Amino acid sequence: MDKKQFRQRQIERLRQLSPDVKAKLEEQIMERFFEQTAVSTAKNVAITLSQKFELNTAPIIRSLQERKISVLVPKTFENRRMEFVPLTSETQLAPQAFGILEPVGGVPVAPTALDLIVVPGLAYEQTGGNRLGFGGGYYDRYLKRAPQAHKIVLAFNQQVYPAAHWPVDQFDVTMDLIITEQGVQFKNERIR
Repeated sequence: MDKKQFRQRQIERLRQLSPDVKAKLEEQIMERFFEQTAVSTAKNVAITLSQKFELNTAPIIRSLQERKISVLVPKTFENRRMEFVPLTSETQLAPQAFGILEPVGGVPVAPTALDLIVVPGLAYEQTGGNRLGFGGGYYDRYLKRAPQAHKIVLAFNQQVYPAAHWPVDQFDVTMDLIITEQGVQFKNERIR
């Protein structure tokens, strides 16, 4: 199965989760996320504003802000370039490409200032931390500019596979930590 077909299959599987089950799983994943040392020691966390079928990041964002952790969200630019800008109570959001909410304005933060990036995607594998994203390459390009940041995945267990069921390319960036409702599914040596 090629990447495009596998992405479609994953999106369909996510859409089939009932709202009640999804909410319960999200709560468990959030709990496990905040148990991580990499999270409790972070000062600047980059995280996406999720789409409806994805894991809901809104409660995580609120909890990070309540803990006085700076939250940054993606903003896209021409040539498939992405930067992260601070998300505050003053930030105005508007739908952009694919209907995804992005900040209107905002000054990008240097990639080297990020401690942790919560990386979205559709599928992950447990043996090497490989990820299947949405196909634009935005995150793979950005992550190479922020090598110091911990790359953490928050996913439903149904998104995690023992081995990649999709072609893995040489430019794909591997993750440091994969967390599901069942706990840590992958952890590399960078994570304490």
